[in-house]
Amino acid sequence: MSALLRRPLVCALLTGALLILSFPRPHLYLLAWVALAPLLAVSLPRRSRRRVFAYGYLAGVVFFGGTCYWVYGVMRIYGHLSVGAAGTVLVLFVLVLALQFGLFSLMVREVAQRWQLAALMVSPCFWVALEWLRTYVPFGGFPWNLLGYALAPQVGWIQPAAYTGIYGVSFLVVGVNALVAACWIAPAWRRLTLLAVVAVILAGTAFWGHRWPPVAPTRQAVLVQTNLPQLEEFDPRWVDRHPDEMARLEQLTREGARRQKAGPPDLIIWPEIPVSLYFRQDPRLRARLLQLTQATRSHLLVGIVDFQPGEGEEQHPTNSAVLLSPQGGFVGQYDKIHLVPFGEYVPLGRSLGWLGSLTQEVSDFVPGQDQEVLPAGAERLGVLICYEAIFPGLTRSYIEGGADVLVNISNDGWFGRSAAPAQHLNMARVRAVEARRFLLRATNTGITAVVDPLGRIVARAPSHQRTVLVAGYASRREVTFYARHGDWFAALCALLGLAALARKFWMEATEVIGNGDDRGTGTTV
Repeated sequence: MSALLRRPLVCALLTGALLILSFPRPHLYLLAWVALAPLLAVSLPRRSRRRVFAYGYLAGVVFFGGTCYWVYGVMRIYGHLSVGAAGTVLVLFVLVLALQFGLFSLMVREVAQRWQLAALMVSPCFWVALEWLRTYVPFGGFPWNLLGYALAPQVGWIQPAAYTGIYGVSFLVVGVNALVAACWIAPAWRRLTLLAVVAVILAGTAFWGHRWPPVAPTRQAVLVQTNLPQLEEFDPRWVDRHPDEMARLEQLTREGARRQKAGPPDLIIWPEIPVSLYFRQDPRLRARLLQLTQATRSHLLVGIVDFQPGEGEEQHPTNSAVLLSPQGGFVGQYDKIHLVPFGEYVPLGRSLGWLGSLTQEVSDFVPGQDQEVLPAGAERLGVLICYEAIFPGLTRSYIEGGADVLVNISNDGWFGRSAAPAQHLNMARVRAVEARRFLLRATNTGITAVVDPLGRIVARAPSHQRTVLVAGYASRREVTFYARHGDWFAALCALLGLAALARKFWMEATEVIGNGDDRGTGTTV
């Protein structure tokens, strides 16, 4: 261990590599419990601020480059950028996100200059504070692959999210990493004690999550996985030019509804798809969808494109979802609020207008204003469109508004066969735990799944196939501690981290002043 610590560059690279392996793919999530330990260990000795920041920054570059590599494919294939331009976008993206790791190492280093043990103890607070910051900045935030999401497959370890949000899970992971790092600097006789503490934490939290029995389903849903090809060029007349495709989707929906021997399904969900369904502007399409709800005698939720009026005759598209009733009526609509920066809109308007060439129509989308639940009979749906599933605050607002079921419609076809769809599913699973709600996830190419309130996948469709997933779910009305109190835990971590840094700098300033006073006083004979 001591030999490895003398190679801080290797430790930084090791942390980045272990974190990559912790996430899909290959998703060796057990590695998350030790991945940060090398970086923590090299942040403790007395080294310059510049060097410690550089080690952390390097680990972040490796991690984000290895887990968000799919950004290049999206920009290259669907953004029509050259190899160099797409690579530049990915590099800039990674360099910005890697700042989190650099700042984390720097914060740990500052406290460790006076108290190494205290630096390890407060390191989870630093990490959570920075993840909380990344949830909101830059450009509305990008909380993709927060550390706690690595543990999604082991549902016992993500249950703290119902009380603390995803930030509590990340805190637990960094805390264990801090104990492992302490083994590197602790005397030999203490290492076994520290490792025993780690084992108790892991075993205890795993057992805690498995003590609840499965939640019995009381309703049935049909999730349609359309598996439509991802278009490189936007086609506003896709429905007219592909009547057979629409007919096959309608037939697939009817067949899925007929699988319910006990009666029609309570809810049918079409995903966000790579073509524009103009529900309001196309009367023939609207009539076909309304007839489909009557034929299936079910509520139908479908992703569409709508328009909001702008200045003069200008119209701005919205990424929306409409809910239709079994009687063939319109129930309600949700317009996506949290748009994808540089995908659905260009941040900072004209100052970055040259980036509008990255997308076609999507660069003009405008956000919705109201986050209202949609009533589907006796239940109330909280709809998250694609990227919105990675934001805890949106889910929490739905629970406050009375949603008893979460629905996530998405088009992950942009990601191809990369690790991104599995990463996206991990984040959606934690939303179900935070809210203690069933989450019905319908996607274009996969991963279509039903997640129970404990984050367990109870049903899943094979990816990259046109199919339907028929599965049970239940409405729930309880309000979790996290849904009621929000990001209290992340805010507390930020305060504790700031307090630790403030105390360190205050003590240094006091010593400097004291030393100056000592030098300035004397006696004369």
